[in-house]
Amino acid sequence: MIPLQRDDHGEVTILRIKGELDFENTVWLRGELHDLLKHNRVRVLLDMADVDIISSYTVGVFVAFARDLRDHGGDLKFLNLQKRVKQTFEATRIDHILQVFDAEADALKSY
Repeated sequence: MIPLQRDDHGEVTILRIKGELDFENTVWLRGELHDLLKHNRVRVLLDMADVDIISSYTVGVFVAFARDLRDHGGDLKFLNLQKRVKQTFEATRIDHILQVFDAEADALKSY
């Protein structure tokens, strides 16, 4: 389990994540994300300012969850990627599928 702060801004839920998203933490996070979907919170913004490592499994979870959200009229977007995480996004080309923002206001407006 990793530290996670939830902030709701109207229809958008921001999850501020801290720590490494390795396999174990991602399994836990996946459950948290699916709880949002169960409660019809389908516009999700992940603030990754305090995440410095993600696994390839995490990338797959993000893509699958984004697809689930889009099927329900929502989307998954990202904010404040650290250098190593940004490199992982670029290497896996997830940044071509999912939107990444540097400013929270811009991310919120994009919904």
